[in-house]
Amino acid sequence: MPTYCCSYCLKPIPTASGIMQHVSQTPACQCQWRKVLEEPINVIPVGNESLGTDIDGVHDPDNPEDWQHESDHEESVEDIPSHLSKGHFTKQFIGMTAKILGSGRTIFKSMEAVEAANEQSKWVPFQNEGEWELAHFLMKNVGQTKMDEFLKLNIVWKSGILFDNACSFLKYVDRLHTGPGWSCEMIDVEGNVMAKDRTLRHEQLELWQCNPIKCIQELMGNPAFWDVMSYVPECAYADTDGENHIYDEMWTGNWWWDMQARSPNGAVVVLVILSSDKTTLSQFSGDKKAWLVYLTIGNISKDVRCQVSVHATMLIGYLPVSKLECFQKKSQSLTGHHLFHHAMSLLLHPLVDASHHGREMVCTDGYICQVHPILTAYIADFPEQCLVACNKESQCPHCLVQSNKHGDLKECTSCSMANIKFDTKGLHAELPFTDIFTCLTPNILHQLHKGIFHDHLVQWCISIVGEKEVDACFQAMTQYPALHHFKKGISLVSQWTGTEHKEMQRVFVGLLASAVEDHVLMVACSLLDFIYYAKLQQHMDTTLALEVPEDFNVLKIHSMQHYISLIHALGSADGYNTKYPK
Repeated sequence: MPTYCCSYCLKPIPTASGIMQHVSQTPACQCQWRKVLEEPINVIPVGNESLGTDIDGVHDPDNPEDWQHESDHEESVEDIPSHLSKGHFTKQFIGMTAKILGSGRTIFKSMEAVEAANEQSKWVPFQNEGEWELAHFLMKNVGQTKMDEFLKLNIVWKSGILFDNACSFLKYVDRLHTGPGWSCEMIDVEGNVMAKDRTLRHEQLELWQCNPIKCIQELMGNPAFWDVMSYVPECAYADTDGENHIYDEMWTGNWWWDMQARSPNGAVVVLVILSSDKTTLSQFSGDKKAWLVYLTIGNISKDVRCQVSVHATMLIGYLPVSKLECFQKKSQSLTGHHLFHHAMSLLLHPLVDASHHGREMVCTDGYICQVHPILTAYIADFPEQCLVACNKESQCPHCLVQSNKHGDLKECTSCSMANIKFDTKGLHAELPFTDIFTCLTPNILHQLHKGIFHDHLVQWCISIVGEKEVDACFQAMTQYPALHHFKKGISLVSQWTGTEHKEMQRVFVGLLASAVEDHVLMVACSLLDFIYYAKLQQHMDTTLALEVPEDFNVLKIHSMQHYISLIHALGSADGYNTKYPK
């Protein structure tokens, strides 16, 4: 288990620095923290005899009578003493989960065994710890050009290191463990344009892929995640009566709880999270693009898996990107959609059998369990969400609301396929237990920061107040160390980032206070309140008891209505931001 925990809700926190961030993002903990600051400090005399070391009832870990396996006692909310009324109380899943089938070696333990059998140093392929630290520093901080210049210095060359230039150094790096191997599958595309020989033109496309099952196996067996990995779902509550549900990590959401009840006894459900992003690599050498697909699992704490440095997110595929010139222009877009779903079906095919029948995997603690990986969440921006859900971009990928009634809310069902844009089965057709329409997660970066705030609220207020007046308000803002000062206003900024949007949101209501009418200010406050609530690391039933206005026929404002149901199912929205795969 994690070493640290919150003093107010008792939630486990992986790092000490994460405790302050958790308290600032959790309303209940922040309120209790403020109450503690207001309480007087009681000074206890040094000679107080009541502070003895002999305390009855203390749990002794060395006493076998005090040992108790977690699975021997199914804790419920009713087990909490009545004198405790606030905090973090959990109710474990009733039934057999995470059954141990045996013990085995993780991938890293197997590597250590091979090194020991061959009498190799743990720093292989490097000579010693110093050379390993030098290699780590060069890979993390130095480019290849400067790296080559550094390694050719006399003082470095005379130190006795094995490599004397960047090329030889990278060859040593390539000898390190690189995870699951890659394979290339060719996709033959037959177009509808005639070639000169009166035959239909063809195009060969490459799909580079990594087996997702092997990637999940490596994540499940990585000992670096042993204290942040969860194998069973739980219901968390802020009170002893079990009335105020807490939604935080994915294992506190309703989806895992319901899926565990449908899974075989003793199974471990692995919550597969996919993310994809079509990226332009260069605008000056042929307009090259890459379509990358990433994989992580929701069993790992979101505070850890969202960190790039811990490598909890793995690249599993490069989807083919082509202009499809073998097709007529009017059919290129439709064929591109078909190509995406066909490539994703090939990439995710190993998940089909594993979801049904499971796979035996060695977990971080060295025990073997029957693992069932199931696609649970898909992180993408709005155009890719519509592509994944097979619907038009003018429609909602979650429900059947009409394009002229985005202020209405209908139940999210799989009938969204009625708005299908093209005739294809979709990447999710063969995946069991997966409802792709509920897998599409909230998008804080594009839907809220860029969409709701910048594209709608800011532009609407500029049209009311005027561009010059808004710039003057930002320029006249008092400089303060904790606030960003837009000394040139905002009209001249051509490209915005999520950080700049957050800085604008902190002062936007104050700038509008004397410049707009009360009803405009009320709309701005409501939307900004929603954005700040959506970013909370932990939600409760009380924080989700919000209503979204139905007076705006805007698709991105309509998408806000699905946030509550998605948080109920998959946990808080801060773990699914599209900025992490980018």
